Amino acid sequence: MVFGFFALKNGDHVKTFRTSSSTTTYHCVYEPTIQCTSSVVFPVMLCVYSPFNDVALPDNTMAFVSMKMSIPPVVPWEPILLEGISVIAVPGDPSLDNYKHSVPDFPYPMVVGLGLVTAPTRTLVDGTSKAFDVVSSDYVHDTRMTSNIWCIVLCS
Repeated sequence: MVFGFFALKNGDHVKTFRTSSSTTTYHCVYEPTIQCTSSVVFPVMLCVYSPFNDVALPDNTMAFVSMKMSIPPVVPWEPILLEGISVIAVPGDPSLDNYKHSVPDFPYPMVVGLGLVTAPTRTLVDGTSKAFDVVSSDYVHDTRMTSNIWCIVLCS
């Protein structure tokens, strides 16, 4: 699970028909980004299931989103896939300069996950911080997906 504030952009309301089950679903798709504490920015595709008459939020709308995540092995050439469970838009007009002042200071998303550590812990170049590989899977964008994530524990 991932929790955090995201600036939503390029929103589109999409209709999907599944021939295997003869069902139609609707969702809004956005292209926010994830910025890590190291300032690296990753592309993202966020899908949020929506009613058939819903409309996408305007560009630069800030929202607190809780979601499931899948990280493809070729990031950053393919986007991180997110499936929104809850989206709470920050009230106000995102085109106004003072809009971002109403957003809490929560610059980086939090990741909470359950997975399997697949390799021994490694000591990083600083001599004290540790890193380890975690494999996790979740049902994202209608498919069970597996992610390999390097977790880093900063020690001082």
